[in-house]
Amino acid sequence: MTSRRSRLTGDSPESAPSDSPESAPSTAPASSDAPSSADAFPILVESLDSPESIAAEVSAQLEAFLAEKAAEFEAISPDATAIGDALIEFTRGGKRVRPVLLWWGFQLAGGDLRAGVAGGTAADRATGSAADVTVGLAQAAGSLELLHAAALIHDDVIDNSDTRRGRPALHRQFEARHQRFGFHGDGASFGVSASIVIGDICLALSEELFERSQETLGNGRTALELRGTVRRDVMVGQYLDVLAEVIPLGDDRIADRAWEVLSYKSAKYSVEQPLLLGAALAGADSEQLQEISAFGLPLGQAFQLRDDVLGIAGDPAATGKPAGDDIREGKRTVLIAETAARISADQLEILAARLGDPDLSDTEVADCVDMITDSGGLAAVESFIADKHAHAATIVDTWAEGAAGAASAERSAASAQVRIGSAAQERLKGFAKALSYRSS
Repeated sequence: MTSRRSRLTGDSPESAPSDSPESAPSTAPASSDAPSSADAFPILVESLDSPESIAAEVSAQLEAFLAEKAAEFEAISPDATAIGDALIEFTRGGKRVRPVLLWWGFQLAGGDLRAGVAGGTAADRATGSAADVTVGLAQAAGSLELLHAAALIHDDVIDNSDTRRGRPALHRQFEARHQRFGFHGDGASFGVSASIVIGDICLALSEELFERSQETLGNGRTALELRGTVRRDVMVGQYLDVLAEVIPLGDDRIADRAWEVLSYKSAKYSVEQPLLLGAALAGADSEQLQEISAFGLPLGQAFQLRDDVLGIAGDPAATGKPAGDDIREGKRTVLIAETAARISADQLEILAARLGDPDLSDTEVADCVDMITDSGGLAAVESFIADKHAHAATIVDTWAEGAAGAASAERSAASAQVRIGSAAQERLKGFAKALSYRSS
């Protein structure tokens, strides 16, 4: 990975290019952190660090931070030890998708972990060793994992989910703790209350860890704005999800609402925004941010569309959730919206009655899955996934072609603002395919 050569800072970009009316607007802001140089080209990024090495670095920083916080909780009261233990265990494992993408966003924008701080002010960039920058980037990436964990903890409470990643959901764990210690009162209520509080603590720790990363990476305005946008969008998206579950299935806007939830609750904060935040930490300008957004948003949508498919027809052994769990939870996903638009009035009445019923039998769930499949709803979503994935892959190819064209004097001013070598191209396309067509 090589240092980023700065380019002219542009105005705030318009929405990312879209290949469907369901695409959400880009959240790439204008950047005023990078110095200007009108005739400079973006630096060539030959390769990207492996997901495994990134995950290991981020996990180490996350565990160290949470161990420190757990000791603080215990110092407040021995009874608060359970908070730290729960968070350490809850944040272990997982795909680390968001940290990997933040890291790669930093690299795609030319950030160099070997050369000291790349983003922020000139004073920021003048301080900090390569090791410091690696730690700072891992902390920023780890803060996204804590934001994700907070969202999952609250999401499981809202959805009344029993499991998460093949283990009892956090509120179920504390419900069992209530019973194990013979506490008074209602165990389920205690579990819910404890999980809401721990989710809030996790959110606060996410902010604290990001602030700590800024001591090394610098306090660039664009990165701080993006961080706030990530927080806002996932919370607003969660509300839209809650709202969608009480809207009649026959509502004319059910598909629009489903795409809003998909984009703002997951697609943006899972893929697009981590990439943008990493790029901003490297000092990316608005043109570069817009181009990265054009790759990240459709890939994020494909990622969440696949999640919706797995929530209906996934293998429980792979997903860690019961088959058809989204039906029992009443999720108004794009998959459900596409099915509702294709079935008869009688079938719609049956689906609407069953959606959100936690006591559905396995046979009733299977009937709903058959309805989704036979109607063509599943095929429509698979087509959306293929289109979104293809769009993201095309952007990656454009970046590689831009790198090849940069060797020529005829390189156009309209060429890609991100330039990658074949190794980086292969890694990005492989990861994009894995996100779009995963089984868990």
